[in-house]
Amino acid sequence: MAKLGTPRYSALPMSKQAPPRSVWSRSSRLISLAADLAKKELQGRVSRAVDRGDELVRQARAVKVQVEQAKAIVESLGQLKGASMKAGQLLSMELRDVLPPEVIEVLSQLQASGATVDFEEVESILRDELGAERLAQLEISRVPLASASIGQVHRATWRAPDGVVRDVVLKVQFRGIAETIDSDLALLERIARLFLTVQSKQFDVSAVFTELREVLQLETDYLHEAGALERYRALAHQVPGLRVPEVFRELSTRRVLALSFEEGLTLDGFMGTVPAAAQRHRVATQVLDLYFREFFDWGLVQTDANFANFLFRPEEGAVVLLDFGATREYPPPFREQYRALLTATLRGDRPGAYAAALELNLISPDEPQAGRDALHALLETVLRVFQPAFQPIDFRDKRFVDEAGERLKAYYRALTCSPPPAQLLFLHRKLGGVYSMGRALQARLDLMPFAARLEPTQPSNA
Repeated sequence: MAKLGTPRYSALPMSKQAPPRSVWSRSSRLISLAADLAKKELQGRVSRAVDRGDELVRQARAVKVQVEQAKAIVESLGQLKGASMKAGQLLSMELRDVLPPEVIEVLSQLQASGATVDFEEVESILRDELGAERLAQLEISRVPLASASIGQVHRATWRAPDGVVRDVVLKVQFRGIAETIDSDLALLERIARLFLTVQSKQFDVSAVFTELREVLQLETDYLHEAGALERYRALAHQVPGLRVPEVFRELSTRRVLALSFEEGLTLDGFMGTVPAAAQRHRVATQVLDLYFREFFDWGLVQTDANFANFLFRPEEGAVVLLDFGATREYPPPFREQYRALLTATLRGDRPGAYAAALELNLISPDEPQAGRDALHALLETVLRVFQPAFQPIDFRDKRFVDEAGERLKAYYRALTCSPPPAQLLFLHRKLGGVYSMGRALQARLDLMPFAARLEPTQPSNA
């Protein structure tokens, strides 16, 4: 295929071969990983037993063992890609406040793992999915724009049968990814349980992995993503300054998604223009407003707030949103219960907040009072950003982030039997990403207009 020209993006590192596809080859690697983790843990326990008299030495050895385990996970999951790598990324985020920071530092490398698959493999997938006739209509760049755990993206020009030439991007899924979800996640669940056992936690993580399985099954169905994107695009027309790509169904299958190519600056590129404070604050307001619309108004949330999924067009004051594979629907009863949790906390109504938390499975009714108190302390700290006395909120203020982090750690330590809330897993990932973007934009905002939108009596388009 002809090369379209060198894009302005940096070329990503190329791998020698595609990730292993067969259930046997992937399972054997994950089984080997689990065995390696168990061996390291056993060796660590023996070493700590020998050093029983020195508490500091025991703690140091415990951290060393977990760091070695984390390194093994990063190496293995980075090679496998697919469901296992995606789940490993989420696992590192969900256990951020359970595991030592040294371990999280290693696991965070999974977020940056992006070795790409050779173009010949990508072209072979496209030929199988589109057929020779449609493939002949495309001129595809051999250099990918992006690569992730499930697939990679290439820019192309498309000469449609009507003669119109369009600038498109092709999202191409690696072979065998959808077929390995169940086997990968079953083994990763065992690994997660091993990590929690090390921390003496008895959480039942099965609901989390059920939610993760459902999301990954949707993410590997590009026709489902196309439908979610089209629905989202129709809603986005209501929002000034929001741009969403167009889907080209003629070039889309379950494993190939064709979209309009969208120009824009990355977040780093936008900040590199040294925008004025008013412009940075306006963009941060747009991103936060979008989150409120997605969840409270639409019930349709693009839950992956990776910075790479946003582009910025400062000349027209627009934000471009990319990648809708992780789009989730939240029905009205769930959204109203979540709203009840927030409003009760903001009013200081702890019994009301606790009742809502039970409905949302945020905490188990079997938790002792210490767990309930830790939950309230966490909620009250996090929602302080919507209290009048703290306005305007400086997203760069590390004191708030540190305090919220300490409250979250205290909450995890206090829990005895409450698993991570599965339904909130991806929603809170998006919310954390929105706050991180506000910090990256160096935003300083009065959030009281957003606090007013939490009230049930407010119009949905407030």
